Amino acid sequence: MINNDEKEYLENQFLENNDNIQACIENKLENNKEIIKFFFLCLCFIIVFKPIQLKLKDPSNPICRPYSLGQPELINMYIVTHKDFTNNVIDDPYYKILCDERSQLKNEYKLQIIESNKDNILYPRKYGYCEGSKIYPIWKQYKSGILNTKYVGVCHYRRVFPFKNEMLDLDGIFKDYDVILFNRYDFGRKTIRDHFEEFHLIRTFDEVINIAQEMFPEYAQYAKNFVNKNWGNFCNIFIMKKEDFIKWGDFVYGILLEFDRRHNLNNDQDIRNFVTKEIKETHKNFDINYQSRLEGFLMERIANIFYDKHFTKRYELPTGEI
Repeated sequence: MINNDEKEYLENQFLENNDNIQACIENKLENNKEIIKFFFLCLCFIIVFKPIQLKLKDPSNPICRPYSLGQPELINMYIVTHKDFTNNVIDDPYYKILCDERSQLKNEYKLQIIESNKDNILYPRKYGYCEGSKIYPIWKQYKSGILNTKYVGVCHYRRVFPFKNEMLDLDGIFKDYDVILFNRYDFGRKTIRDHFEEFHLIRTFDEVINIAQEMFPEYAQYAKNFVNKNWGNFCNIFIMKKEDFIKWGDFVYGILLEFDRRHNLNNDQDIRNFVTKEIKETHKNFDINYQSRLEGFLMERIANIFYDKHFTKRYELPTGEI
């Protein structure tokens, strides 16, 4: 039999152990609350902040690459393409690829990709404008201040400046020259207008020259002189100072969009219909598919009016074909 003293001792031990157990449980609950709180904060971080962080790091996001509140980066050098090129030899880290959103290059090519379809009013006219439809969103980003580099360069999927993993001394070149352009093409005894008339729809050429003089009277004399020259820098391949690139876009896109407005050309089918009508009236031997790249042909011509006004000293480079 347990006496009273032993019974009291056991009761005290039980109460003491019970208090210890309860305190231990409360401590564990408190610790669990801290753990739950920690995981909740982590979850909030993942849900709220992580997508923003990933978007900022996304190399396909032109809004965030590159942008500098201080000194701008040296150059964005773009290769614009409307097709998935293969067996290419472009491995230069300076180049960024600008292609269609559905391009397989995003999966197969290691260079940075900038998608060009979003908010691009020229995308419905991408065939008519050729490389001009891809350069347009770049120009818009620079004009709005979203992209900010000291120089801007553009090449094509078939023709690129061969840097060979070593960028040109751009600051050194631009001390003595106004622009870097693809080698000039000499037409011999033919004028630029003669050449265009032989291979393209001359009425469209004459009209954009007139529009250039109407919209930009300060370019009028350069436009008049341009049509009688026998050489030019074509293909829209260049490296320009950022400020000149913005002015270049104001000029060429201002003229071409006005041409489109006057003829109600809102998409590639409109351009094709317009070209077909012109061919049937004046140039029945012309190929409709080829001539449907109308704005692209006009763009590389009128760009020379801009060059003639702004660039007295041109540093000309050949391109390597891929």
